[in-house]
Amino acid sequence: MEQWQRRFVDFLVEAGAFRLGSFTLKSGRQSPTFVNTGLVEDGHGLAELGEAYAARALDACGPDGFDAVFGPAYKGVPLAVATAIALDRHGLRVPYLFDRKERKEHGEEAAGGDDAKALLVGHRPEPGERLLLVDDVLTTGATKFEAVQLLRRLVPDVRFPALVIAVDRQEADDAGNDAAGLFTAETGIAVYAAVTMTDALTHLEQTGRLAGEDREACVAYLGRYGTEPAKAWAAARS
Repeated sequence: MEQWQRRFVDFLVEAGAFRLGSFTLKSGRQSPTFVNTGLVEDGHGLAELGEAYAARALDACGPDGFDAVFGPAYKGVPLAVATAIALDRHGLRVPYLFDRKERKEHGEEAAGGDDAKALLVGHRPEPGERLLLVDDVLTTGATKFEAVQLLRRLVPDVRFPALVIAVDRQEADDAGNDAAGLFTAETGIAVYAAVTMTDALTHLEQTGRLAGEDREACVAYLGRYGTEPAKAWAAARS
């Protein structure tokens, strides 16, 4: 792990956005971990999120690898803004945009029947632009799929260099497919996480914050539901 990744894990824990315990996921599974960047609620926290997303985006795509940052409503909205601000601190002036859940029916944006103006807020992408996607986690991927479909409809020849998320939970469904792999297979968009679940757990373990029942629960959970790398992590601790 890079130093910025360790700092990011520390921040998520301190902000309550990464927790250990027992949590019911949308899938119905009882997970020993919970991740929710929506719990970050102040400027300092958004700055930390933005720095992590910017660092991962630059690692994955390089400074010339994208033209704008898109975050799907609602959780992706502050992430897109925070990432754009962080990129500016890296010397990159990159615009941001996000989608509306409902079409705007009044004002300049609604005039003339322009779907892009009525459905997008912020930057108006030109044909062929490269949009970096940002969101918190990838579970079913439903929100991201909808956003990609919308943008492909509104922006001719739009391209997506990457989807950057905060944490890859490294879980597989009952058929053995992981969410990131399915998203890439169906959209052609590579997924990059600021940190993986095993990165985060290893850091917590090394700093004395993952032990006892919490450690046992994480090992058991990833041993049962994890992707192959996650199962290997769990097997090494069984």
